[in-house]
Amino acid sequence: MDRAEIISERFPHVVDAVFHDERRARDAATALAAKAGLSNDQIDVVEPNDPQRAEKLEPESSEISRTILRSHAALGVIGAVVGLIFAGILVAAGFDFAQTRPGWVYGILAVVGGLIGMLGAGVVSVRLDHERVNAETRDASTHGEWTVVAHAHAHDEDEKHRAEELLREYSKQVNESL
Repeated sequence: MDRAEIISERFPHVVDAVFHDERRARDAATALAAKAGLSNDQIDVVEPNDPQRAEKLEPESSEISRTILRSHAALGVIGAVVGLIFAGILVAAGFDFAQTRPGWVYGILAVVGGLIGMLGAGVVSVRLDHERVNAETRDASTHGEWTVVAHAHAHDEDEKHRAEELLREYSKQVNESL
């Protein structure tokens, strides 16, 4: 299963760049639209002490709940199936404990596999890859700096790289999510 099938957000990749002044930040945002091919919906400028900082960093907050549900359902089922396959291997291999109570082996390994899958879904849902970008933007905003945030499409990895390269031309302080 592809990562994009589990994550419901249209723009799960984030790139940000910190600027000391507004003009340079606005120039970088304009260049992202003109040269990197991003739409205005994908570009946000976070001002110092911006009250809408959270919305600009995670504009698809309604999609995050879908990502949580979708990832837990998909990875939980995948984990349960892997557990059942592993149980089948144990029973077929002739292990005494598996031969004595095969129903218990199938049931327990299906549950354990499902739980491990859901733990993996929790890691996907938390979006730890966004934390560095969010922290950098939050710190810049509270210290009177400007941040340009670019959100790249799920199916276009090149878009994220174009945004990163272009922002590096304008700022030395660039961060990106996975």
